[in-house]
Amino acid sequence: MRARTPIVLFVILLLLVGGIYFLSHYQQKKKAEENLLVKLEHEVRRVELIRQDGADLVFKKEAGRWMMEKPKKVPADGYILGRIADEVKELRYRRLVEEKATDLKKYGLKDPKAIVKVWERGKTKPVVIKIGDKNPLNSNRYAKLEGDSRVVILSSLFTDLALKAPSDYRDKKIARFDESRAGKIQVQGKRSYTLVKKGDDWWMTEPVKSMADNYKCEDLLYTLTGTDAKFFVKDSAGEKEIKEYGLDKPDLVVKVFLKDKNQPIELKLKKKDDKVYLLKDNMIVEVEESLFDSFDKDPREFREKKLVKFYSFDVKGFTWKRGKEVFQARKKGKEWEALKPFKAPLDGEKVEGFLRSIEDLQAQDFIDRPSGFKPEVLVDFQLEKKTRRVEFGEMDGKLVGRTSGLSYLLKFDKKLSDIFPEDVKAWKKKKEEKKK
Repeated sequence: MRARTPIVLFVILLLLVGGIYFLSHYQQKKKAEENLLVKLEHEVRRVELIRQDGADLVFKKEAGRWMMEKPKKVPADGYILGRIADEVKELRYRRLVEEKATDLKKYGLKDPKAIVKVWERGKTKPVVIKIGDKNPLNSNRYAKLEGDSRVVILSSLFTDLALKAPSDYRDKKIARFDESRAGKIQVQGKRSYTLVKKGDDWWMTEPVKSMADNYKCEDLLYTLTGTDAKFFVKDSAGEKEIKEYGLDKPDLVVKVFLKDKNQPIELKLKKKDDKVYLLKDNMIVEVEESLFDSFDKDPREFREKKLVKFYSFDVKGFTWKRGKEVFQARKKGKEWEALKPFKAPLDGEKVEGFLRSIEDLQAQDFIDRPSGFKPEVLVDFQLEKKTRRVEFGEMDGKLVGRTSGLSYLLKFDKKLSDIFPEDVKAWKKKKEEKKK
């Protein structure tokens, strides 16, 4: 009998654990079903909003994007429609008001403020939710599911989505494209310029040929894709409307050319009556003035002011030629050593200081047609897989320089002596004094 006791106890333990597990599972399932008004199995593909104010709207999801079908066929705001679809998939009510309601008028449900119809994928019959008056205690509203006798209170987080101004459901982005696919930005106005992407870098081709600031060029694209229409003026503007808003003679014309696309994205902008109007594909919208200001800039602002586009810690070695003097140094591990005109360990702080001074050089001005320029110092920087040559000199007592291949010079508020040491022997690493 004693031998069976542990087995009996073990079986009892298993039954207790199993009972606790199934009880917990049942409670979780019951809790999950509490206050559940709607539960859909599949993705929502169509939404209709029938409104008391007459502003009925119809939306359809096509190729992963929400489109407005009524009152106008235009792109819809994917965020708002996505929220409606997500909320209704497992829609829960805050409180049960009446189990079997007979008088719907007192809840504003006889003539609802809005009726939300949603179709899930593969279903022909919609789920219909009627939204009534506000609950006197807060901004939540009375609601009723068609075919269900209950009147419940739904959170305003859902009901407000069905009662927005019609224009709020429209996609307000003036331009949607993948910024990484942009290969050219052309701006025509009082100050025209063209920016072209070659490889990983942006270049200015007009009004002068110059390296461009990658960050500022990319920022133009992000400004464009991030701009919303403040107000939709005209969806399909004719010549009369275009002339009325001065867009027949725009202040700015912005064109963005995408890779593998023949036609550019074209935007025309006009400042008029303290407002900025934009024309795109015969649609006129009002936009923030900041968009206009982002493109209406002196082309010089987009030029690259840094002399080099590498970091000092990427340099593995360098050689400079100054007249007949040749100095060569390389990095071995974490230490620097001179190879020419002498062989000796170098003071790492002084070498790194020299490299950082090159890295930090920012042009104060540009000399686009330098006549008679002869570099006084040529420096070859060895990087991981490539070499960069930089030319240095002085003009009018100021340091000038350029990377090899550029036709123009960058002018700095420094002198050659601020960058290069008078005697490279001063870079030698000092021997530690022997302990006495």
